[in-house]
Amino acid sequence: MTQKQEIHTYDAPEWTVTADPAADAVVIEPVLSGASGIPVNPIQEIRAFHRFHFRLTLLYGGAVILTIGLLVYLFYMLWSHSEVEALQRRLTAIAGTLAQTIDADEIAKFPVEYDQLSPLHREIHRRFEYLAQTDTDVESIYILRPTNVPTELRFFVDYAKGELQGTPGEFYSAEETPILLKGFTKTVVEDQPYQDAFGLTLSAYAPLISSTGARVGLVGVDVKSSRLQQMRGSVLIASGIILLASVAVIALVSFIVARSIREPLVRLILGTGAVARGNLDVRLRLRRADEFGLLGKYFDKMAEELKERQTIRDLFGRYLSEDVARSVLARNQNIELGGQEVVVTVLFCDLRDYTTISERLSPMQMVSMINEYLGVMNLVIDQHNGCVIEFLGDGILAVFGAPQAFAEHAEMGVRCAIAMREALQKLNQQWDQQGIADRWRDLGIDEIQCRIGLHTGPVVAGNLGSKTRMKYAVIGDTVNVAARLEALNKEYGTTILLSDEVKTRLPNDLRELSKKVGITVVKGRQQTVISYSV
Repeated sequence: MTQKQEIHTYDAPEWTVTADPAADAVVIEPVLSGASGIPVNPIQEIRAFHRFHFRLTLLYGGAVILTIGLLVYLFYMLWSHSEVEALQRRLTAIAGTLAQTIDADEIAKFPVEYDQLSPLHREIHRRFEYLAQTDTDVESIYILRPTNVPTELRFFVDYAKGELQGTPGEFYSAEETPILLKGFTKTVVEDQPYQDAFGLTLSAYAPLISSTGARVGLVGVDVKSSRLQQMRGSVLIASGIILLASVAVIALVSFIVARSIREPLVRLILGTGAVARGNLDVRLRLRRADEFGLLGKYFDKMAEELKERQTIRDLFGRYLSEDVARSVLARNQNIELGGQEVVVTVLFCDLRDYTTISERLSPMQMVSMINEYLGVMNLVIDQHNGCVIEFLGDGILAVFGAPQAFAEHAEMGVRCAIAMREALQKLNQQWDQQGIADRWRDLGIDEIQCRIGLHTGPVVAGNLGSKTRMKYAVIGDTVNVAARLEALNKEYGTTILLSDEVKTRLPNDLRELSKKVGITVVKGRQQTVISYSV
């Protein structure tokens, strides 16, 4: 069973980065509990209202909620209108039915201003009371009679559930209710509630027509505004419940959708941030069948290829100097044989008594010692911006000023030679402590010393070999002179020799350290070389 070891914990409480030994990668995964550790969370760089999932939720959630709100409002208006229409139909039916059951001829026998309670008045009042008590929606029922003035009416009978009731013969003005006057000719109902001295009501009216065809009055049926308000309040509550339920569902769905988007986005941001910081082992492992899953798949593939290229580059850099490797990689496929002429400082370095020492050490011991020595020397050369061209057994060929150009390449080469000599002294002390130096002390060699030669001049620096196999090299007389100066150290008993061409380019502090030791004729070269020891 594969075990995962936690190696990083970001400051975001819902994410952790774990190492997967089986996959040889780092996996970004969500966790359930909060954690603390490396305070690196790129998501915190974005304000909450700028985050994609937040804006997506706000945009689509807001649009859906607004749409539902409009639909609920329309539903409320239609339902409310439907309820009012149903109530109007009931009022119309009640008023029409009452008008048909009341004897208009009997009412016509009474004068319009009659203000007493006759048996007919009491009988009609009882009928109205019974109907109003039976139908809770009905607030009042009454009979109005016309006068010589069309808008001035008189009560005949009035029943109301409240204390305010009209008495027989009481005056009633219909100036502001023209629809009421239509009730003398046909059954009508009001479109909107009407405010009068008896309150805010919705009314229906039906005519009382005698056998002779005379309009002796009308029957009015009222519903109080409280009933209308209660009805509309019920519709409003139902609409509000629907709206709140819809908002809750939309909010939940939006949260789920936003989370499904936020999680892969966060993992992608953390992953790309890790890659940007140089961690090529990170993997998303997005097991999704949508676009995010595809994006995560290609991200993991990209990280794998980047890691493979980095591995190749690292291995490539072990066979070449960093400068050469960088120069070659920068050209991509445009690598051609040949080179260009540049003025550089060439450094040759070799170990003294190397053959004698190698006879007293086993091959494995010799390889170990040489690798340690070359590793230290290579580090020193890199620190002084030199480029190691190649290792020749115990010998080192390095150049300053190519492939990366430096105006002060001569100074860099001399300071590097001095640092190499000092580094070798420290290595001798280390080998002495380890007991390795005893092997060459038996041969009369107190310590291992190096011989270094430096010369400045033109060389051709570039690719040497064939189209299928090449190496970076420097070729020219300058290289031969540097090699000859390195060998002359043995004759002069010195460790560092440099030519006059090098000395003339040095600053004063290094010139003062140099001492002329002789003039040499280099084999195969007509010009003499003035050599200086450091």
